[in-house]
Amino acid sequence: MPRLPSSRMPNKRMTPRQVSVGLAGAFGAGLLLLAASQAASAQGAPVSQNGGLLRIGTGGQSGTYFPIGNLIARTVSETQIGADCAMGDARNGRCGVPGLVAVAQTSNGSVANAAALQNGEIEMALVQADIADWAFNAREIFAGKPPQDRLRFVAHLYSEAMHVVVRRAAKISSIGDLRGRAVAMDEPGSGTLVHVRNLLGAYKLSESDLRPVYIKPDMALPRLQAGQLDLFFIVAGWPTRAVSDAMAGGVASLLAIDADAANRLIRQNPFLSYGSIPADTYADQPEVPTLMVGAQLIARADLPGDRVQAVLEAMWSRRGTALLAAGHPRGADIRFDDALTGRSIPLHPGAERFYRARGRTVH
Repeated sequence: MPRLPSSRMPNKRMTPRQVSVGLAGAFGAGLLLLAASQAASAQGAPVSQNGGLLRIGTGGQSGTYFPIGNLIARTVSETQIGADCAMGDARNGRCGVPGLVAVAQTSNGSVANAAALQNGEIEMALVQADIADWAFNAREIFAGKPPQDRLRFVAHLYSEAMHVVVRRAAKISSIGDLRGRAVAMDEPGSGTLVHVRNLLGAYKLSESDLRPVYIKPDMALPRLQAGQLDLFFIVAGWPTRAVSDAMAGGVASLLAIDADAANRLIRQNPFLSYGSIPADTYADQPEVPTLMVGAQLIARADLPGDRVQAVLEAMWSRRGTALLAAGHPRGADIRFDDALTGRSIPLHPGAERFYRARGRTVH
């Protein structure tokens, strides 16, 4: 097998021009979102209290952050009147946020999203629970850097799983078999890359023991199918497109993470847990034990409180929850009862008002 060169890619900063509306054709709002994004780019994307553009950082198009981010944007951007919209008497049954257009932006992932929030490049983002904590407190991979103290918690969304996608012909039965293998570890700025590095350490391996490639799973997939890659990683909610595509042709399978290695990592990182991807999530795949981490919706501290409160009202209106549940399997896991799970950074004041008004105890 030919040696695949390492693709060391620089950390990319998101700009409004990276807005991707992906599912907007189905939503019927694509042109509106794109026009709003371009206008905001030209004007510096002002955030007013009564309307404007809400940019939501997501991840690569082959993962789960992107479709979930699009669904959240849809709940915010669509404004209709009707009894099915209301959660209690929220805004007199009005769906969406009047005067506000939300867009989902592709990005390198959690690390890049945290930086973009801190730098004022976006207003909200999907971020792994541990990455949000580490960034805010300047710990772990952020040690020695200024705290990203503009991050504020809005809601827990769902659990993500470490997917280890292996080419069947590579004859790899354990993470410990990766020495000398061509492995796609995701791009710098992704939460996946952070977890892969830690996972390798649990198996007494490092990047120098592999032939690492730093590309997104959608770019890794054709290389895996061509026999140029042995394995790729992605941390995402299931099912995720890159994995579904890899499994559909019978070229790849999912590799389990053993309990001993997982427990070593969980002792180091309390945000992790040991769970499994259910059987038949992907074609002909049995239940797969693996690591889990929470996905959170995070906002910038200076985002107006009534804006955050209105976003949550739209998300948890009857129509909002129906849109989320119908749009993606993990959307059904975005439940009001779990909204404050795993919070370790300060709650945004707008989110606090929303939860208190609905009887939730906020510490």
